[in-house]
Amino acid sequence: MNNGGSALRRTIVVHNHYSLRMEWARAARSGSTGLTVLPIAHLTARMAGGFLQPVSSDELMNVIPTVLEQPLGELDRIKHLPGFRRTVMTTLRKSWAAGLDLHSRAQSADAQIRSRFTELARLESLVLASLPPFMRRPAELVARAIARMKYAERLVGRVEIYGHTELEPVWRPLLQHLSAATEVVWIAGPRYVPDWVAEIGLPISREPATTPTLIAESCASPRHEALEALRWARALLAQGRALPHEIAIATAAPQAWDDHFAAFAESTDFELHFVHGRRVLELGEGQLAAALAELLLRGFSRTRMIRLVDVLGKYIVRFEKIPATWRNALPDGAPLLEAERWRQLGETLEGDHTPLVREIIDALSGGLSNAHEIGERLLAERSLDIWRSALREGPPAALDITLAALRTRDSTAPESAVIWTPASALAATPRPYVRLLGLTSRAWPRRAEEDPLLADHLIPALELDPLPIHQADRRDFGTILATSSQEVVCSRARFDGEGRANGTSSLFPRGVPERHRQRARIPEHAASSSDRLFARPEEFAHTPRARSTDVCWSNWHQSYLTPHDGLLRADHPVLRRAVGRLQSATSLKMLLRDPLGYLWRYGFSWDEPEETEEPLFLDALAFGSLLHAVLEHAVTTLETRNPGGFATALLSEIVSALDRACSVVAEVWEMSRPIPPPILWKRTLAEIRELSLAALTLEEEPLPDQRSWAEIPFGRENRRASMGEPLRMDFPWDPARTVLIPGTDIRICGVIDRLDLSQNGSVARVTDYKSGKAPKIAPVVKGGCELQRCLYAYAVKTFLPDIEVTQARLLYPRMIQSGENGMFDLPNPPEVLERLTEFFYEAKNLLIEGNALLGADSGIDFALALPSGLEEWYRPLKAEAMIGRQRSLPQVWEMD
Repeated sequence: MNNGGSALRRTIVVHNHYSLRMEWARAARSGSTGLTVLPIAHLTARMAGGFLQPVSSDELMNVIPTVLEQPLGELDRIKHLPGFRRTVMTTLRKSWAAGLDLHSRAQSADAQIRSRFTELARLESLVLASLPPFMRRPAELVARAIARMKYAERLVGRVEIYGHTELEPVWRPLLQHLSAATEVVWIAGPRYVPDWVAEIGLPISREPATTPTLIAESCASPRHEALEALRWARALLAQGRALPHEIAIATAAPQAWDDHFAAFAESTDFELHFVHGRRVLELGEGQLAAALAELLLRGFSRTRMIRLVDVLGKYIVRFEKIPATWRNALPDGAPLLEAERWRQLGETLEGDHTPLVREIIDALSGGLSNAHEIGERLLAERSLDIWRSALREGPPAALDITLAALRTRDSTAPESAVIWTPASALAATPRPYVRLLGLTSRAWPRRAEEDPLLADHLIPALELDPLPIHQADRRDFGTILATSSQEVVCSRARFDGEGRANGTSSLFPRGVPERHRQRARIPEHAASSSDRLFARPEEFAHTPRARSTDVCWSNWHQSYLTPHDGLLRADHPVLRRAVGRLQSATSLKMLLRDPLGYLWRYGFSWDEPEETEEPLFLDALAFGSLLHAVLEHAVTTLETRNPGGFATALLSEIVSALDRACSVVAEVWEMSRPIPPPILWKRTLAEIRELSLAALTLEEEPLPDQRSWAEIPFGRENRRASMGEPLRMDFPWDPARTVLIPGTDIRICGVIDRLDLSQNGSVARVTDYKSGKAPKIAPVVKGGCELQRCLYAYAVKTFLPDIEVTQARLLYPRMIQSGENGMFDLPNPPEVLERLTEFFYEAKNLLIEGNALLGADSGIDFALALPSGLEEWYRPLKAEAMIGRQRSLPQVWEMD
């Protein structure tokens, strides 16, 4: 049999790709020649000849979506569900590995189950017809290989089967014929050997089982298990007990721990190879695909578009020309939720990058139904491969699910790294030092499940899958214990990720004392720099961050004021810049009631990002803005188009103007802002109309020859865009003119909801509309919270100094609608405004002097930056020290 030096040829049959790489590495280190390493399927294809190949998973997933477009009987009801394509692939592979002939089963099956076998047989035929002609099912490859068995010795030489505890039935006839044509050895070592190996006459090479040191540990949670595993691996490396390629961390199904290991490995710069592959979302190209999927699934928005364009510029060469400043051209505050709005915006953009941005907008306008074409237009190389794979796995509507499940091979070399692996891969290619995670009753062994398409009542589970998953898990656990030569640590989590108590696996060592690991324990060997500092509090105490934290915590517990309480250097440039800004009612309220929060927001520019998701209902701020927009449009229409102006308008004219205002404003909102679902949006508009009608039909004596304006800006250069069609109207003053609070240098700005002026210029009436519920007691300044109408009065006094009487009032349409008095005039405006001026001046000077202290509203915003016991102990502790510093400021908090 030994012709042409074939005795030097040797073939090793391995379990998986990881085993293949490790055998390559071992052969390279030993200088082996004439060696071929490959899985059983590729060995069979080599024997079959003719450039034939086994059916690859990628090619199978490519053809399945096309096949599913054909009618498939009962399967038509579920064939477009997420995960169905992978289920089809799994079922076909199982049936092929078991050597099943679906067409024969369809002919011989009982009438009750014949339809399922018929559907699957038709599905298989369509798949096989769509595959490349050089790809064949396992049974066909085996038949061709047996027919060419006379070439076995020259093609493969001596065959050694490494690391297997089972082989699918379809390959067994090949081994039986191969053993008659050349030398075949089942290299079992201490592993379990299935009975059929001896039955077909294969020689078995056995070795005694190893006796590693066995350690049992329990951890608090799966995350804690991952941390302890990396601490253990670090310890082995630091002590010189093991090299990286001798260490393995494994579990039955590693996906539940992947995020923890990925985060820890990245933060600790730990070389960790994921044998089962990494999630594509960990890659930059995966994030690009995710950004595109999020926009197509959830629609256009400002934040989604910015994210997508940014990552496109980072990973796609032709979009690199788009500068990071492109977003500056977007209108402030506009969420841009419609494709049409983005198209309009694209027409106004300028710069060399404009055609690229327009190309992106144009491509995305196709929507989710054109996901394939959009990906082809915008993506390239690796990101495009990821996108295609996700669409092969499921329909476009399931992109978020399929992208999250996709994996790619880890680029870290397993030959020189610690591995994180499924137990099945480790059982095939053992390592001396092993840590086994997840030995709980729910995780290891796993529960056997029926095949979704070929359930147990259709075909016995053992015939379809001779080694059920629970038996395979037990066998892999036993194999690992028998093949790991030095140390095996068995770990379990006492609680799952949601805090529920876990049961202990039946495989967990019983006769070994269990180490009870606390989550906050000080480790002997740290997994990372932060873990090391936690283990060495003396070292951490000398770091700048620790010293700063320690001083802050100590200062918070002193009765006197410190820089950590808001006591700052007087006349600091940040303080000057903060108080010198253009002030609004909102900023002045914070200056009066929360000086420390004012510094953080307007001095440090701290703010909370706003998401533009479609709401279920409008919040109070958005509802108020909508009400003001409708009132502005209606009043302006009546004033400009009615001969006698708004004051003399008839009820029918007011109703007509309101209907027009609601229609126009609603159209603008639907194009530019997130709105509730249609039925709720319609109800919201109806409520806005009712409140607006109540506000505009309030019975009151008009001023002599009254003229009215709505939404009049003051103290700002640019007026905000009107909600609706542009209605030109002359303002009674220049909106860009500076407005100062009398007697101070505090500049203010705002928009007066409504201004009524008499023709002779003697009386002015400003109105502040309030969309919420009215207070039980008529407010004056409400402790500094109600400042809008006061600022309106300051503006009127600045622009119209000849006005003899200025009325400032709050108007609550809800009260008017219910028949109550909803109008609250500001009593004695000159006295209130003079007193309020003193408080503004005092608050400004206090801040410039470095007193950014607690106020009445401290803790409402930025609560995380303040002690957790703000009201319980912190404020009382500092109260006496703050009394002198705050001077008269607390008096405003007590004003009605």
